[in-house]
Amino acid sequence: MPLTDDNIDTHDEQLTGTFWDTFNVQDSGEITDVYGNSWVIFHEEDFNKFIYYYESLISSPIGRILHNSAADCLELMMSPLRETRTKFFGKKRLHKSIKEVWELCGWGVNDFHNTTINTNLFASVAAGFYLSSIELLENRRFKIEWSQKSNQVINFKRLDTKQEMPLPNLLNSIPWAYSKEITTTKKRSEVKLESNELGWSIEGRTSFLMPCDFFNRIIFNCSGFVEQFPGQISEKWNLVNFDEIYSNGFIALLEASKKVFLSNDNFVYLMDEADWGPTIVRHMTNFGYVAPKLTKQDKSSTVFEFNLCPSLPISIGKLVGVWERANGKSAKCSITLDNLTVKVEIFPLLEYVFEDAN
Repeated sequence: MPLTDDNIDTHDEQLTGTFWDTFNVQDSGEITDVYGNSWVIFHEEDFNKFIYYYESLISSPIGRILHNSAADCLELMMSPLRETRTKFFGKKRLHKSIKEVWELCGWGVNDFHNTTINTNLFASVAAGFYLSSIELLENRRFKIEWSQKSNQVINFKRLDTKQEMPLPNLLNSIPWAYSKEITTTKKRSEVKLESNELGWSIEGRTSFLMPCDFFNRIIFNCSGFVEQFPGQISEKWNLVNFDEIYSNGFIALLEASKKVFLSNDNFVYLMDEADWGPTIVRHMTNFGYVAPKLTKQDKSSTVFEFNLCPSLPISIGKLVGVWERANGKSAKCSITLDNLTVKVEIFPLLEYVFEDAN
């Protein structure tokens, strides 16, 4: 008799139910909350790889950019909680609400009354989320310094400032940064969460939820950071109708998202066009990446169409990774931005010419 049963389901039914009662899966594949914010599920090691790849591509440390992007996006997302402070026992209820956000998103368990947090997040990202959380709780601005005591423990030192608390600006200059229409239709998600001592996991892999606004703020905050990419990167991505100021940050994010997918042992097998649908569901829409529509496929290229949505950069990058894994070839990609859609045409990077041996 075997000691273990491969069919044992280790997921936390209550946690999974609470999670999918709070977040909705749209027909597009996006994961949204009640306020219309878009989210994506990341495995911890994949998120750390993403940061490593992105930083390598732009050849510059981005710890401060990650921190600022995390702080600004979470401050905007939690701004509706400001009203809680005005109610009876407002601060106590606000504290409880912030703790619940951290726990449900898988970021860690923190009481915010001390200067130490326990988290699975990358340190500078956790510091950004911590800063916006403590500022909301205390209703004033802080300057913070942080140091990692261990992989999961971060110490903070915070100092009061005299600054006012206007909300960060929206990214209105980025056309895909916010969802234009969010439906109320829920799709059933097959993703099940497993409770850990710290955070939660999916199929044994430590995971958490990340706001898509965070990734778009990285692009925005890296504007003009990179003057020119190496030839082997720039020849892979052709952008049409994109604002030039964001192009390099956008390309770096596309390439990093693709590399993350290719770094894992993801098996992709396509016999014909009909296989693209279930493949996209398996690798993308279960985790909040938006689903593209296949519009054309022949021997020379594959063409997809996306609606504009906040997860667009990481979704396109992952899709190109799926295409490369399925075809066993490096890809070059032409991305054309329209008013409401983006066309993505994927070609083999290298052309193969077969000569007659005779």
